[in-house]
Amino acid sequence: MSFSEIFIRKPITTLLVMIAILVFGIMSYFKLPTSDLPSVDYPVITITTAYPGASPSLMASAVAAPLESECMQIPGLQSVISDNTEGISTITLTFNLDKSVDLAAPDVQSAISRAQANLPTDLPNPPYYQKENPSDTPILYFMLSSDTMTQGQLYDYGNRMIGQQINMIEGVSKVQIYGAKGAVRVQVNPDKLASYKIGIDEISDALYNGTVTIPGGSLNGDARTFSLEPKGQLLKAADYEKLIVAYRDGAPVYLRDIATCLDSTENDVVRVRYGHGGGPMRTGSLCIAVSRQAGANTVALSEEIQALLKTIELQLPGSIHIDVFYDKAVQIIESIDDVKLTIFIAIALVIMVIFIFLGRLSDTIIPGVALPLSIFGTFAIMSILGFSLDNLSLMGIVLSVGFLVDDAIVVLENTVRHIEEGEKPLNAAIKSMREITSVIVSTSMALVIVFVPLVFMGGVVGRSFKEFGITVIAAIFCSGVVSLTLSPMMCARMLKPGGIKQKTKLQNWTDKILAGIKAKYSILLRWTLEKKFISLIIWAVCLAGTLIFFITLPKTFMPIGDSGIIMGQMVAPQGTSTKQIRSYQDKVDKILHEDPSTDQAFTVSGVNPGADQSTAFVITRLKPRSKRGKIEKVVERLNYEFSKIPDGFTVIEAVPALKLSTGGESTAQGSQYSYVMTGDDQEELYKHAQLFESRMWEMPEFVGIQTSVKLDMPQLDIEIDRDRASSLGITAEQIENALALAFAQGKITLYKTEVDQYEVILELEKSFEERPEDLTHLYVRSATTNNLVPLSTLVSWKQTVGPQDVPHHNQMNAATISFNLKSPVPL
Repeated sequence: MSFSEIFIRKPITTLLVMIAILVFGIMSYFKLPTSDLPSVDYPVITITTAYPGASPSLMASAVAAPLESECMQIPGLQSVISDNTEGISTITLTFNLDKSVDLAAPDVQSAISRAQANLPTDLPNPPYYQKENPSDTPILYFMLSSDTMTQGQLYDYGNRMIGQQINMIEGVSKVQIYGAKGAVRVQVNPDKLASYKIGIDEISDALYNGTVTIPGGSLNGDARTFSLEPKGQLLKAADYEKLIVAYRDGAPVYLRDIATCLDSTENDVVRVRYGHGGGPMRTGSLCIAVSRQAGANTVALSEEIQALLKTIELQLPGSIHIDVFYDKAVQIIESIDDVKLTIFIAIALVIMVIFIFLGRLSDTIIPGVALPLSIFGTFAIMSILGFSLDNLSLMGIVLSVGFLVDDAIVVLENTVRHIEEGEKPLNAAIKSMREITSVIVSTSMALVIVFVPLVFMGGVVGRSFKEFGITVIAAIFCSGVVSLTLSPMMCARMLKPGGIKQKTKLQNWTDKILAGIKAKYSILLRWTLEKKFISLIIWAVCLAGTLIFFITLPKTFMPIGDSGIIMGQMVAPQGTSTKQIRSYQDKVDKILHEDPSTDQAFTVSGVNPGADQSTAFVITRLKPRSKRGKIEKVVERLNYEFSKIPDGFTVIEAVPALKLSTGGESTAQGSQYSYVMTGDDQEELYKHAQLFESRMWEMPEFVGIQTSVKLDMPQLDIEIDRDRASSLGITAEQIENALALAFAQGKITLYKTEVDQYEVILELEKSFEERPEDLTHLYVRSATTNNLVPLSTLVSWKQTVGPQDVPHHNQMNAATISFNLKSPVPL
């Protein structure tokens, strides 16, 4: 008894098995997670360190280098990329695909702990790490706005009630808030300080000691106990103004006498502008961007966040409005729905073609049933293997639809042949399967072998196509099982006995058309056989055409698609002030507002406080595709309009609809591609990187070229007259500390509320932070004379230029050239 004969003779058992496969397949279909691509991500962890006021070179040498040295000892590490700008160092660690990000995290924390001894002792906060890939765009952006709240108050709601709760969701790696947290700013007038003979370090000490939180203990008497609650904290700017900082001639000097205290924000240069629905761009909004961890399902994560947002929204004040700016899950679901529709159309067309050629509905049902049953069986296998409904796995099913019915058709045709020869349907089915079982198995194995290499490909590309290959193999396996079990059983039970039956009208019509095709084909075949050299010429032409087209056709790994999102960066000349970058931002906003394809847009400038205010970011959501042109044309038009602005340049790109994770990257914002150069000699490296960039500008294929080598950042080199300073009992530490207190806008102390902690920031009045000559207003106290000494008598300065960024790649100096390609130039 053959394998198929068991199922032919036991139809109820066969039906029950097939029904079970169908039920499990349907259940699996609804349980399978939805994603754009298979969850294959490089484990990436970023280490961030803040050191307000430090130059990029200092961040690279004093902060990044010790951390990089310790991180290089972590097993499974693939690359270490550090980005060192003014006051901020970000180190991106990319691990091998086999490494779990959760297992790598303790190693990273140990490396940070080991490096702690070699880091500056005056870091305001220790380095911290996050399990997030800075190369991945956030999966969700939403905007908070209010007509009544200050920026600090809006940040509190966005951070505490929204950001922190979202961060608790499994799969979220980072919640980034574009805005500014509340803080008290103490802006000192240095001339008044000098008139009162008070050093700026004394103001710092007064602030540090003036607002404290020390537990008072308790009293325990015979009849009653008391908890002591000292009110040593100052919570508002008005309270700080009453702080006594010194006594002169027996009279107190209050902080208000020499400084202005403001209820402000930690970053008072950040500016978020947002516009939607054709309305003008408005200032004062807050943007919250949510990123996912490696391997997290985007759609499921977005749904969980959206559900949480609906709950949170009920708890927020009525004056706060939440607008979802971008939800990547919507794009993924639309893409998957398109593929599902393609599968449905493919199934319908295949069954229709089968019906046209077989001519009978009863005969069409047999291979027609095999098709959906094989697909649902594939869904069951995908669920067992932990796959998802994504573009690649569903593409595998679309590809499989064409040959899933082949085996069932072979079974049907061979069985019908035996019936027409006089066999009964049961015997015909058994005899047929004895003849073709090996054929079905061998053809299925041949198809499987074609896709087996995809399963064993390495790297992130291979891992991604592994799911595609296994899905196709699973579909072929299910098709073979159905063809060896259900199809012969249906032939034995549904086909009617008897010889050759009278043909239907549809069969006659099909035979007539096929007969005409056969006649013309036989003529062409006879002519070709008589003139054999023609076949050789056609073969040679086809081979040559294949080679020519392979060389000349554009090549790309994955098309950009149309995500409806454009992202980019505004770049102004080095040394651009906050006022200038905001003016440039306004011009970009005006173009976005007036463009007919723009639906929503937001721009951010001043993300990082400090001297480098030359960059800003722009993200735009376009109108639905039916109301605009292709996204490539929109990008080209906007880039042309931006090029007319004389104050700088703006580079934007379409966010790819599908993007494979390639680990941590150093590609600049607004660019798709990058080329990294490394070397020991920084000067020689930067020289050749600039030469490389200049050559790229000469080639018309490259557009939006950016480089990390920006050596024209204006800076003051301050030389200390150490002999004079020493004679006055003034140390280099005192001088640098005075400069830091005056201009670095560092945290002096914290004031704490029931829900959060806020910084107290000391700085000079803004009018004394504009020109190099403003350094002459600063004084340092002499230890020998106890008098204030003008800083200008202790130091000299000259205007020079320095780097905006000092990047490293695997502990070596690096230079990154980022660029886009002019459409339709392929990579």
